[in-house]
Amino acid sequence: MKAAKGNPGRRPLRADAPDGGAAAEKVQRLGLADYPEFLTHEREREIFRRVVEDYVLHRIARRPDLTAYARWAHYVHRWCICKEALDGKATWYKSQSNHGEMLRRHPMFKDQLDIERVLQSLEDRLGLNPVARQNIVRGLAAIPAPLAGLFADEPDDNAGKQQGGGAADGAQQPAAATPVGLLMH
Repeated sequence: MKAAKGNPGRRPLRADAPDGGAAAEKVQRLGLADYPEFLTHEREREIFRRVVEDYVLHRIARRPDLTAYARWAHYVHRWCICKEALDGKATWYKSQSNHGEMLRRHPMFKDQLDIERVLQSLEDRLGLNPVARQNIVRGLAAIPAPLAGLFADEPDDNAGKQQGGGAADGAQQPAAATPVGLLMH
């Protein structure tokens, strides 16, 4: 959006802006571009792609989480199928029995409710609702900057130098002025 409006302040634009394709590039670089084989429908793949691109960009999704996100995409697709089948119909129907006419729940509505329970559970765990996402982001923000690289998906080229392994004569580098700096050496 900033690139479309122009840049009157002449400051450099963020390199990870979604419109620059950085999310797709990061997904590709981390090896997350392949869809799990059980996502066979195009809608499932599209739901998965949208969530994973956004969540990888914001450091919420990691490689081990992809199966859970794919399961969630599958369940959303199944929920949509139930909704489409019920559009314009009642959630109940009348049936005849030996005791007279009875009202019963539509089987697709029962499926939709069951899928909804599974979705709610997965959304709470994966950060796919606002409260759960805020908890994840809050947890990521609580990690001090020097420790943030410990959990990165990509190896850091300077990791050996930060731990004192880069000095040729074996001398330790001086500790940082902050208490977190002690963890670096």
